[in-house]
Amino acid sequence: MPFRLKLRRTRRYNVLSKNYFVTRIRLLDSNVIECTLSVESTGQECLEAVAQRLELRETHYFGLWFQGKTQAPAQRWVELEKPLKKQLDKFGNEPLLFFGVMFYVPSVSRLEQEVTRYQYYLQVKKEVLDGRLHCTVEQGIRLAGLAVQADFGDFTQFMSQDFLREYVLFPYTQTIINIYILCNMYECLMLIWCS
Repeated sequence: MPFRLKLRRTRRYNVLSKNYFVTRIRLLDSNVIECTLSVESTGQECLEAVAQRLELRETHYFGLWFQGKTQAPAQRWVELEKPLKKQLDKFGNEPLLFFGVMFYVPSVSRLEQEVTRYQYYLQVKKEVLDGRLHCTVEQGIRLAGLAVQADFGDFTQFMSQDFLREYVLFPYTQTIINIYILCNMYECLMLIWCS
């Protein structure tokens, strides 16, 4: 005779054992995933869990980092061979990790997997938009066109450019230049898409 239990499904859960902990990882596309790890788990095990969810095989280019406890929070890379929990307890503010590119290659042709190239794209896009990677106006226009093509696909006839209004194309530090660039953006994007 089957039991008729009604269990409530929730997205949150608590780990009651002291042998496990839950950490959150912010991915390059700003999504957050959670991993349940043992207290002895190394940073490499956490990185492999993230890579498995992303279907990423080329993990040697990537790493995990967290905000340090110092007064001016500094980015601190996880040491992959050491227990993750000890590093977070000693140096981190909270159990929130960030996934990112740790080692850049001189040419993207060395990246074998498409998902690896996509993660590189997300990292470079984030660096440009945050103003940490500087570029000229011409480079910015070209990068914006390539970003729109990467995110929306090849050019097809759009009825309007309204979909670009909410799409961040340029660094926040270049707000005045944005006004000038957006006036000519449609023509530049069409040239890039059609080439």
